[in-house]
Amino acid sequence: MAEEWAERPDGDIAPWPDRPERPGPRRQPAAHAAAQPPAPAPTGSRRRTEGAPASRRRNARAAPPARHRVPALLLAVALPLAGALADELTGPGLGLVFACCAVLGTAGAAALASRAGWWWVLPAPPPVVLAAWAGAELLGDSSKYQGSKALATGSVRWLVHGFPVMAESIGAALAVILIRLVLQKRNRRG
Repeated sequence: MAEEWAERPDGDIAPWPDRPERPGPRRQPAAHAAAQPPAPAPTGSRRRTEGAPASRRRNARAAPPARHRVPALLLAVALPLAGALADELTGPGLGLVFACCAVLGTAGAAALASRAGWWWVLPAPPPVVLAAWAGAELLGDSSKYQGSKALATGSVRWLVHGFPVMAESIGAALAVILIRLVLQKRNRRG
């Protein structure tokens, strides 16, 4: 009878077993295990992942760098707030300084964030811009928004006037992400 060969889960090629192998370590007889020396510990600072299951290898590579989370968050939130404050202090209403700070903050956050962090960078501009706009308007002229009718009218106006800034911020983040993807692809090729 011809012997069939198959690839085992660990990557070796071996004769096809008569019965399926069970996952996990193989148990050896006690006499054989005592005669065998223990496996040497891996040396060096790099861990080998070739023998690890695919799920462990993916998780090890997908871990976002923690050192870029806080600066990206600060850029995405604090820069638009600083721009709104600067615009409100220099004159009534928000203008070009706020718009530039919001766009630069979102683009900077997209540049610093990992791939896993892009899930919060892209949807962040609308709530950040709206909150900064509303906060600046309410702090700058709170007497203007007394009563629910005036506050509702003001919130619609903030949303309408803030929409171009939101769209520009999202567009800047998308452009930065696309540039990063192209550069990563180019670096992989050589």
